Amino acid sequence: MPRFILTLLFSSSLLNAVEVPLALREYVLPDTAKLQDEQGRDNGVRFVDLNGDGHEDIVLSNSRQYGVFLFVPKERAKKGLQWNEGWSQVMREGKTGDANSLPLIVHADGSDTGTSFHDGAMWKGAKQLLPFAELLKVPGPGPKSPQDSLKALHVKPGFEAMLVAAEPLVQDPVFIDWDAKGRMWVVEMGDYPFAPGEKTKDGSMGQSKVSELQMGRIKILEDTNDDGVYDKSTLFLDGLKHPTGLALWKNGVFIANIPDIFYAEDTDGDGKCDKRETWFTGFTAGNPQHLVNGFCWGLDGWFYGANGDSGGDITCVKTGKKMALGTNDFRFDPRTGEFALEGGRSQYGKWRDDFGNWFGNNNSTIGWHYWLPFRYLERHAEVVVKSIRSDMNDEKLLYPASPPLRRFNQASAVNTLTSGCSPMPFRDSSFGTDGAQVMFICEPANNLVHREVLNYNGGTITSKRHPHDVESEFIASEDNWFRPSMARTGPDGALYVVDMYRLVLEHPEWIPAEIARGLDLRGGEDRGRIYRISKTGTPTGTPKGWTTILNPTEAMESANGWMRDTAQRLLIERHETSAVAELKLLLGAAPAVRVQTAFTLMQLGAMTADEVFALIKPLTPQVRAAALTATGTQSDAVFSEFEKVLLKQAPQKAASVAVMPVITNQNSNRQKVVAKYVADAVNLKGDAKRGASVFQKVCMVCHKVRELGVEVGPDLTTVATKPRGQLIEAIFDPNRAVEQRNAATQVTKKDQTLLVGQLASETPGNITLRLPGGAEMVVLRSDIRELKTLTTSIMPEGLESVLSAQDVEDVLTFIGSK
Repeated sequence: MPRFILTLLFSSSLLNAVEVPLALREYVLPDTAKLQDEQGRDNGVRFVDLNGDGHEDIVLSNSRQYGVFLFVPKERAKKGLQWNEGWSQVMREGKTGDANSLPLIVHADGSDTGTSFHDGAMWKGAKQLLPFAELLKVPGPGPKSPQDSLKALHVKPGFEAMLVAAEPLVQDPVFIDWDAKGRMWVVEMGDYPFAPGEKTKDGSMGQSKVSELQMGRIKILEDTNDDGVYDKSTLFLDGLKHPTGLALWKNGVFIANIPDIFYAEDTDGDGKCDKRETWFTGFTAGNPQHLVNGFCWGLDGWFYGANGDSGGDITCVKTGKKMALGTNDFRFDPRTGEFALEGGRSQYGKWRDDFGNWFGNNNSTIGWHYWLPFRYLERHAEVVVKSIRSDMNDEKLLYPASPPLRRFNQASAVNTLTSGCSPMPFRDSSFGTDGAQVMFICEPANNLVHREVLNYNGGTITSKRHPHDVESEFIASEDNWFRPSMARTGPDGALYVVDMYRLVLEHPEWIPAEIARGLDLRGGEDRGRIYRISKTGTPTGTPKGWTTILNPTEAMESANGWMRDTAQRLLIERHETSAVAELKLLLGAAPAVRVQTAFTLMQLGAMTADEVFALIKPLTPQVRAAALTATGTQSDAVFSEFEKVLLKQAPQKAASVAVMPVITNQNSNRQKVVAKYVADAVNLKGDAKRGASVFQKVCMVCHKVRELGVEVGPDLTTVATKPRGQLIEAIFDPNRAVEQRNAATQVTKKDQTLLVGQLASETPGNITLRLPGGAEMVVLRSDIRELKTLTTSIMPEGLESVLSAQDVEDVLTFIGSK
């Protein structure tokens, strides 16, 4: 890059130390990277081309502060769209003396330390201090040892945390379950974020094989000395691609492993898989955060799984049947291989309570209650409904204990729900409050586990923040690497928390490429932890009554949901009709026991569907249409009085809260449009009040910010802290990266009417399209000639015809305001 000397601005002594690039004529230095300190002395700023792109970057280091700022030229701003032109890409920045400090360039008095930059490194004399490759990395907080990370956990008074498994026994755990022998089965997603050869959709990032750990695995953990800590690990199966979950069945397990669900078994008792067969195939591959996952045992003896947002065209190998998954979740019968659709779609985890009610969520939602059974709609295709699920709680406010990180993607979006997953009701009496049912939701981006109290008194099940968690969380870690993916009820009545333990959680699909290249995307691949959370003073070791699982009939009486599920599964696997007489004695037991016993007897042929229906129907409001329909009864009296009101509500076309802006012209070169707006925004100052007006005029037709607008596209409060360039790109080039759940759906009706909107839900009898403005249009399947998912977003291109650069800056300021 050409250089020149600003002789009017700097003293001759400073000029001897610093060569100033030509770019200073056009671009402003970062606030901390001034050439002189307050006394007019050398501030320790040096201009160095760190990444070999022909542009001088900035390295700063003095006794007060340090930083590395990459220069973003016009051409890269066009391509990357994450940063403004100039020295806007901050690779590291902080106070001297912290963990990521750089060697000093100048002393406290401004005198030079003798540091130089050449031959691809930072030097002091003949000693190399740091290679440029290190300066180009985005540093994050360092990992903690298992014991130090345990100390960093904040749990509620009256509870205690115990580390029951850690590396090297487990690495990258995302899912756990136990078998009837007391062994813990662990799913490890060691190939996150990229399996060898995978790339992002736009091809900007990817990885070949870079590690021997870069694969999915299934391990079996054992506690050989009965102290509550697992001390033996057996590798059951490796070489998997993004495994997400498993389910125990007979002598093996079902495993979700894209694009399949397969059954794997150990036939010779050595703990290693030697038999494998695919049962279902065709699940869509892609971002591992959005893949098929599961499984949860249902009262009806089927396994239930979540769509993951990716769908697929499923082939059932056992039966030969084929079906489109679409926006639905699913279930399958492990005895026959039958596959059926369930109302959906849940992103990661679909779970039930003791009474057969099903719950799911996505990353920006606390939870959904699936109140209307899919099976009922299959029998009554004439019933037209907009949605078979309901929001349980609109709250998105969280209270993390970890220090906020300013980078990656939305890394400063603290206190906001952005990665909700695994909404699991706690199925034991030990964690309730005055008999209340609670649910746990993992939030790995904010390093915490959130707790909700369930409310059954209404047409749908709702929830609210636990009263003991006001302005706090049930579990929150000070460790930024704490990444809980599951918090489930254990056989001993404790809560087991699965911690993947990674530095980078967000997938590179949604991280600016220039940042992603400086990240250790696999940081933590060799680590992983599993915690046991229990009431203080609870004994560890073999769970009370564990041996009763050898007598499933006795275990069915347990207050612990895992115990009953396992007992029921064993009885069904063995078709143990000899247990019928003993089981019938439990039909007068506690409600949760009574319900599960009745379903077990029905599966063993000892009760009819109508008998089970009659037995459990009085147990409302806990028992609802989901469980009653699962009995298989043909009776239509499956709904509570609350649910009947909901069912009778005919779908009405919602009134739009705003009208779509009129686009009068459109530039086909979307990248050029984005680059212009990014450049124009550099010197603009936003005004939140003006931005609120712009939002109401243009944006609220499809988006929500706090109480304003409708949620057709993403809730903008959850993306407010993304880099400005990324948000501008999303506004003016909405089709560059489209998640499956935000893709547009085109419906051609038999009368040739063409409709385009977001597929909000689908049932056997109808689909619901959500249109801009929040209107929801119900379309009968009998009226549809063709249904097609497009590769484009519902958000229109061409908003430059209605938005000025100042409008954009104002609305982004409004979105980010409190």
